[in-house]
Amino acid sequence: MKFNQLKSLAAVAKAGSIQRAASEMHLSQPALSKSIRELERQLGVPLLIRGAGGTSLTPYGAIVAKRFCAIQKEVDKVHEEIDWLRGELGGRLLIGLSPPAADSFVAGSVASFHRLQPSIEVQLLEQRPAHIIEGLRNGLLDFGILHQYGDAKIADFHTLTLRSLNMLIAIGGAYPATPVSMEELRHEGWLTSDLADDPDGYTGLLARHFNVPPPARVVRCTSIALCLELARNLRMISHWAETALPFLAAHFRAGTMTRLELDKPLPKMNIVLAYRDEDLLSPAAALFVRLLRNAADTSAGDNLPL
Repeated sequence: MKFNQLKSLAAVAKAGSIQRAASEMHLSQPALSKSIRELERQLGVPLLIRGAGGTSLTPYGAIVAKRFCAIQKEVDKVHEEIDWLRGELGGRLLIGLSPPAADSFVAGSVASFHRLQPSIEVQLLEQRPAHIIEGLRNGLLDFGILHQYGDAKIADFHTLTLRSLNMLIAIGGAYPATPVSMEELRHEGWLTSDLADDPDGYTGLLARHFNVPPPARVVRCTSIALCLELARNLRMISHWAETALPFLAAHFRAGTMTRLELDKPLPKMNIVLAYRDEDLLSPAAALFVRLLRNAADTSAGDNLPL
């Protein structure tokens, strides 16, 4: 299996036809077809579906093309690291970030990194935790900063808990200021940023933690800003990390929301740094990770009191 063969397959997948891919790669069409046929013979499976309307990948071809993207990313990183050692600083960092992980220490780390390495392009992509993990597996992301509830271990990745945040729950409108049980609250409507297919979502974790069935009436919204608007306009229960307290306090004072006290402590949220391998981090990524760890350690004592 040769690099050029994999590159040819990826080019055909992107172009949608062998003719267009050959033109973009400055190869003859027979040469490109031969390269892919040789790869098919080596793997023993068909990689392309050739038809009058164009060319598409078989399931086998999709797997090969997906793996090639990860290989290409690693090759690009080789060039970046060589340039770094030569003193020709440059390159790019791709970081997956789940919305609740957008803490002030992350912004501080980005600012510090930019001051130290202004030639490095930094891209912060807001994604769900599952998408971040997929991006790490594919090699598309350098590392991820994501929120998790409970165990911070992610199979096949190095993980570090940067912060552990207290959680609070609130309900829209007025509510008696007395401790309540999860058994009572599960009959209310709930508002959450967790998707239905997320097995580690907070509403499910609360149900397991308090040993009650999960709430039956749930509105799901992945926009934090819209969640805040809905939380004060709907008589539904919402859950928040302590970092949201400055935004919620005004609503608590105005009576548009009521903070609820449960008869048992709530499970915490962890902000987790995840990456594939310490040794595979580029110099730029390794520097950013060090800055992130230092910033997290410095801010660890600044958690808001609940």
